[in-house]
Amino acid sequence: MEPQLNWLAAAHVDRLVNRALDGLPSPAVWPHPPKAAGGTVEISVRHHSTVKVRTPVILTLQEENSRTGTAFSVVLGHTARIAMPGGRYFGAAMVVNPARRTLDGIGWSRLAVNAHRTSPLVIPAQRPSAQLIFQLGLRKADGTPLFRL
Repeated sequence: MEPQLNWLAAAHVDRLVNRALDGLPSPAVWPHPPKAAGGTVEISVRHHSTVKVRTPVILTLQEENSRTGTAFSVVLGHTARIAMPGGRYFGAAMVVNPARRTLDGIGWSRLAVNAHRTSPLVIPAQRPSAQLIFQLGLRKADGTPLFRL
């Protein structure tokens, strides 16, 4: 199953990229009140990029069977540590080149958060295709893609 990322608006993407590049991101906090005892997730994104600059990554987490999610800004190579309610989630990562406005990598993985435990998650990101971008719903309101490939 592929994530449904069509809720991620263009303005939201720009703000997330800028936040990742402005310095150390603030600690990620899950915005919803917990329904169950929480745990901690340590999320890393693996990408073939060998660029020695700060590369922003937009990390999204969706509760299973939800049509919306929460987005976080991270930097490629850093690990995001997020405290969140127990449950099943879908995590997606988008590796972005803000200078060229391109999507350099995308990947996703399922995640189960267990109460009072730390769950590691590595999301492998690969080069996206145009077909995949449209399937994921990464489009502006006028139907054009949010990113160039």
